[in-house]
Amino acid sequence: MRPLTTVIMVAALAIGAGIWWLFFRGPSSAACAPVRELLSFNKTQIDAMNAKTHDPAPGSYEKATEPSDLDYQAWSDGLNDRAAKVTDKDLSGPAKDMARTAGWLVEARLNFNEQAAHTAPGAPMPPAGMAVKVFNEQFDAQARQLAQTCPP
Repeated sequence: MRPLTTVIMVAALAIGAGIWWLFFRGPSSAACAPVRELLSFNKTQIDAMNAKTHDPAPGSYEKATEPSDLDYQAWSDGLNDRAAKVTDKDLSGPAKDMARTAGWLVEARLNFNEQAAHTAPGAPMPPAGMAVKVFNEQFDAQARQLAQTCPP
């Protein structure tokens, strides 16, 4: 009776391991390497742009600063370049979608900057502000999903 139980347990374990290997193990480390590079570039560029952002306190005579249009465009272009290097069939689509969303976010941000330059102080936020918010939320969700799929 004991040898039969052992054989059944070993077979069940082997079948379970096979199912996990085929369906649940996720992408390989090599497949995730370009995704990690994409996410690392994103973090580095976001940190650099945040360092250029200064919002002075109300009543202060300090000048507000923010990244230039070229900074935003370089970030988007860099994401596109890195997303193009993701070749795994399950990861390339989400990586390219994230880079595409960054492009839309940059375009919306540049439109917002243009509209804000012609908006009187105290007036409501320009309409492009909502597009920036939506694309930013979409981009953040896509980046989180890729980071979850290919953790650092």
